[in-house]
Amino acid sequence: MPAPLRRRGVQTLAAFLAYIALTIAMTWPVARGIAHDVPADLGDALLNMWLMAWDAEALMAMASGAMAFGDLWNGNIFHPTPLSLTFSEHLLPQAVQGLPVYLATGNIVLAYNLVFLATFALSGLGMFLFVRELTGQARVAFVAGLFYAFLPYRLGQFPHIQTLSSQWMPFALFGMRRYFDTRRLAALAGGAVAFLVQGLSTGYYLFYFAPVLAAYVLWVYPRLGTRPYQ
Repeated sequence: MPAPLRRRGVQTLAAFLAYIALTIAMTWPVARGIAHDVPADLGDALLNMWLMAWDAEALMAMASGAMAFGDLWNGNIFHPTPLSLTFSEHLLPQAVQGLPVYLATGNIVLAYNLVFLATFALSGLGMFLFVRELTGQARVAFVAGLFYAFLPYRLGQFPHIQTLSSQWMPFALFGMRRYFDTRRLAALAGGAVAFLVQGLSTGYYLFYFAPVLAAYVLWVYPRLGTRPYQ
């Protein structure tokens, strides 16, 4: 492996480990009671746990052929009202993230808390990658990741995992930037997938972020011919 790539890999791993450690410290004592404690209050957090558990059970039922995709939206609340899952965020990406843990343990609190903590660490990592791509400066990128992952607005949203799930925005920007710099379709596909997952994570960010990503693409695209491939 070339030395520059090895150095970037070490930087990325060190930054991610630092963000994980800071996540545990900034959200303490969530990690201490990760298998049984509920972050924040017993309102929206419990609703979101139910949403993730329903999604997980429905995905397993669909995989076994016991449920059609259309029945996913008929959550087991407010009977006999149909399509009750559409009354709130569906949280399918979060449920998929927590699915391996839920399948292994049956503990939705543990699965939820791991996804909750991951929103902070991955937000920091995504912004680190994007800003390092823009500036070439790992230290600047690390500080940018700190601001994005742990800004006060996020710390006030503990009951709302859908609002905390903003980690895919910088990954989408990073993928687009890598594509513009390298013309690699894998980077474009990664950015597109990150944008899709972000939109599915919460409808708010779908509407907020789509114009931002479009504006960024429109701003960078005319300058493609003025920069060499990297």
